[in-house]
Amino acid sequence: MAIPSRAEVDALVRAKLADDPAFREVLLADPRVGLSQLVGVDIPDSVAVTVHEESLTDIHLVLAAQTGGGEIAEDDLELVAGGGACWDNCGCTSGP
Repeated sequence: MAIPSRAEVDALVRAKLADDPAFREVLLADPRVGLSQLVGVDIPDSVAVTVHEESLTDIHLVLAAQTGGGEIAEDDLELVAGGGACWDNCGCTSGP
C-alpha cells in the first residue's frame, strides 16, 4: 500500500470507526499501533501520534503544518529517501 495522504488517512479512520466502533478504544489506548494497523505502515517512535476526542463542549481544530516556501527540509528529504512514513501535514517536528 502506498503511503496515504492526510485526507485519505482521515477517511480511513472515519470508515474504520463506522465499521468497528471498538477501534476508537484502540486509537485512544495506543494511537501509533492503531494507525499503523489501519494504514499498514510502521510509524517510527520519533513521530508523535496523538488522538484528540471531541465532545459537544470541547472542539479541536487541526492546523496544517507551516512549510517554508515549498522546499523540502533535509530531515524530511531523508524520510522519503529512507522509505520513512510521515503523512502530509501530520505535524511532525522531526524525522523518524
